[in-house]
Amino acid sequence: MTGDRRTPRPGRPWIGPLAVVLLAGGCGEAPRAGELHARKKILEREVEGLREVVARLERGEPGLPPGDVVIAVEDGLLRDLLEAQLPLEADVERFHVRLDKAQVAFRGSPLVTLEGRVAWRERDGIEGEVRLLGALDAIKLDPESGTLRAAIAVDHIDLKRVAGLEQVLSGVALDELARTLRVELTGRLPPVAIPIKVAQRIELPPVTTGPVRIDGASMPLEVTVSQVLAVGGTLWVAVRVEAGQFRKTGEETPAPRVASREARP
Repeated sequence: MTGDRRTPRPGRPWIGPLAVVLLAGGCGEAPRAGELHARKKILEREVEGLREVVARLERGEPGLPPGDVVIAVEDGLLRDLLEAQLPLEADVERFHVRLDKAQVAFRGSPLVTLEGRVAWRERDGIEGEVRLLGALDAIKLDPESGTLRAAIAVDHIDLKRVAGLEQVLSGVALDELARTLRVELTGRLPPVAIPIKVAQRIELPPVTTGPVRIDGASMPLEVTVSQVLAVGGTLWVAVRVEAGQFRKTGEETPAPRVASREARP
């Protein structure tokens, strides 16, 4: 006999590799299409972030730019900040959405999950669980407050345990509802404010008493978020600070500039 071809014997059922996989998958509850898509999105985010880190290390570059100020934020802190802003409620067409739980995981990408319920406003008892998957995006310094802010990019919305909804909506209609919720909620999610303030100006107070008197001075700082790294449960934010020219207090001083460039994990 040549090759790896096997011939089934009479009276004995032959199970090939594909059949074994199908039978193994059928032993438990098969994941729904929405669940598989959700897992795919999470893995894509993680792999993309880790690929960028590995590429920098292979080029001999440091993980974060040298000379920058590095801010570390734990995922548990961000989860608490998000939950403090919940619940988030919104009406989308005939449905009411309430998001009241948050999960955060810094693994390759700053992953964010919001969970809650979606209900048909016109009929009681028709509702289901909704899960929003996304990540922190457009991390930058707010030019007015100097605090770090980020948006939540929505990658996927999954409807789970749709008790009652499946009685009035087909599978295609449920998928369309999930897409509609993703589009509508993307613009309604509040920005995430990270309570870390970066000074945008150095102030030297004047000395007006004593034998030596010095005028006050001010030096503006140009502050830029240069890079973001999410790994090991920690979000590392590299901030580049460039000093301007000292000016005496009272002189016309241009407002500090905050670069409009946004760092994406």
